[in-house]
Amino acid sequence: MTEIPNRQSALRRTGQAVVRFLRRINAPAYPGSPPAWTNAMSMGVVLIFFLVLLLQPYDEYLSRTLWSYGSLGKVRHLTDIGLSQWYLIPAFAIGVCLIGIDWANVAHSRRVRFGLVYAQATFAFWAIALAGILTNIAKFLIGRARPKFIDTLGTTSFSPFEAGYNFASFPSGHSTTMGAVGAVLALWFPRWRVPIILATMFIAFTRIIARAHYSTDVVAGYSLGFLFTVALARFLAGRRTAFLFDGDRFWPILRFRDRFWRPPVNLNKK
Repeated sequence: MTEIPNRQSALRRTGQAVVRFLRRINAPAYPGSPPAWTNAMSMGVVLIFFLVLLLQPYDEYLSRTLWSYGSLGKVRHLTDIGLSQWYLIPAFAIGVCLIGIDWANVAHSRRVRFGLVYAQATFAFWAIALAGILTNIAKFLIGRARPKFIDTLGTTSFSPFEAGYNFASFPSGHSTTMGAVGAVLALWFPRWRVPIILATMFIAFTRIIARAHYSTDVVAGYSLGFLFTVALARFLAGRRTAFLFDGDRFWPILRFRDRFWRPPVNLNKK
């Protein structure tokens, strides 16, 4: 009989936490906060667009050349690191486990640590999930044929609004996941930012060796995931949720202390 009130209390705390989080997301950015999307990011999109145009005539040559360096079996385990479920499931599980905690009865030091873990798990989940949704929408609208049709349809065959695997090459979903993961890890571990980005880029480019995507698919997918994740972090930093701006620097920093996790103050208590 004592379990029912506890469950109701946990559900109530979960609902309250979700409501507070949504209020913060819908609130305007703090005055003076830098924008979530910068002019440098817009310039990056333009450069990536021209890079895709530049690489497109070489898609066939690059694909056939890279295919000769390894078989699908050799890169299967490496390329599958880009599967989104490897990151979405743990992030979701962590969020579910922490959101129902009775924070008022947790020591302040643990509350700070748990709050940081919960905020970053939630951020990682939505960054990877939303970037993947955008990629799937783009795949459906563009409908580029997969490299397995290179001998019959070539590299410039498109069938928009056709669902399924065969015409879902551009942009690469695995590469989008690796772009988002690379940005998340770069935010978490700034000292290792360059190696993290290079490593996730390499994993993304294994999609070419695996004969699943062209080079332009990989560049577009990785860029989408990376830029979307950084923009989301900057958006949250403007609302002082999960991240904070470090002056005018491009990369926001983790927020270690958040009033969201502190118990409410009893104003009637003297």
